[in-house]
Amino acid sequence: MKILFLAPQPFFEPRGTPINVKRFVTALSDLGHEVDLLVYPHGSDVKIPNVNIKRVVKIPGLPKAPIGASKVKIVYDALMAPHALGLRMMRRYDVIHAVEDAAFIAWAINKITGAPYIYDMDSSISDQLRYSGFLKNGRVLNWIEGWESAVMRDASKIITVCRYLTDVAKRYVDENKIAQIEDIPIDLPAAPAGLTSEAVREKLGVPQDAPVVLYTGNLEKYQGMDLVMAAAPDVVAEFPSVRFVIVGGDDGDVNAYRVRARSQGVDGNMIFTGLKPMSWMRPLQEMADILLSPRLEGTNTPLKIYTYLESGKPIVATDLPTHTQLLTPEVAVLAKPEKMEYARAILLLLRNRDLREEIGGRGRRFVESNHNYEVFKAKVADVYREL
Repeated sequence: MKILFLAPQPFFEPRGTPINVKRFVTALSDLGHEVDLLVYPHGSDVKIPNVNIKRVVKIPGLPKAPIGASKVKIVYDALMAPHALGLRMMRRYDVIHAVEDAAFIAWAINKITGAPYIYDMDSSISDQLRYSGFLKNGRVLNWIEGWESAVMRDASKIITVCRYLTDVAKRYVDENKIAQIEDIPIDLPAAPAGLTSEAVREKLGVPQDAPVVLYTGNLEKYQGMDLVMAAAPDVVAEFPSVRFVIVGGDDGDVNAYRVRARSQGVDGNMIFTGLKPMSWMRPLQEMADILLSPRLEGTNTPLKIYTYLESGKPIVATDLPTHTQLLTPEVAVLAKPEKMEYARAILLLLRNRDLREEIGGRGRRFVESNHNYEVFKAKVADVYREL
């Protein structure tokens, strides 16, 4: 099949949705399909057989679209719409595969040309706008929710990444139109020569015998770093040698949290590395005793959870649907999103090495059996076979 794949993000970047997009078009390529991938102008080029990357025009002075809803993203989506329509008019694609807000563009093209489309629903757009606070006008939010429901009803197929989004879609369409295709662990690149877990400890100033509690990801408010900061003093009080290693975040966020760590008297225990290459992730995880996912908002399962599970290290996650639709007490420690509860969960694992190994091992076996590339590709093949 000839597929127009609309992904309204910078591509490629080593973070959630772009990683999922890369995996999806790779699976389509492996299945023998031809893909034109239309993305924003920023990001690095990657070579994938049978996948042609096309970019919307770059506007001088307009910055890269940040994570989440923004005015910049609205501009780039407005540029993507006529570009996508032009491609559809020039090439008779069999289907348009539209990720997240690009589904609104695909819906409009369907109305103009009759082109069928797939709504790749990585999140609920209306929910995302509510959580982020980007839009606060209830009437506008209700209008967007109504438009999103129309997009679902007119789609040839809806792909969801988790049970919550499947339940959302089932409010508007028959269950047979929905395919749930969960994420899988990120295919992490090999570490540079000599970058072992011991070398990472040395580079970051982490004593070789210090227990390490690791977080990787952006430092947006919904990710829950404030919860980690609130819990840290209680953990440090019992384990003075512990190091919280926080990987990710822009310079502004990193500096703000460093100031907060000093005010709490735990700056010697908090290491904020800023962004690190993906090639650092394996030795970072090997160095860690515990992995954190303190997310406070959102409905989809964080992509990094699958990679966390694959590492064989135990996870402390908030006991919220964003996690519990995948994680159970057998494969992770789930804690209420409260300071004392989250601290207790971390301390529980720091006190008990055997428990850490037991939970981490179960998590690895779970993800290796249920969430691997062959399973993922087979689900993609099923969706396109139905089309």
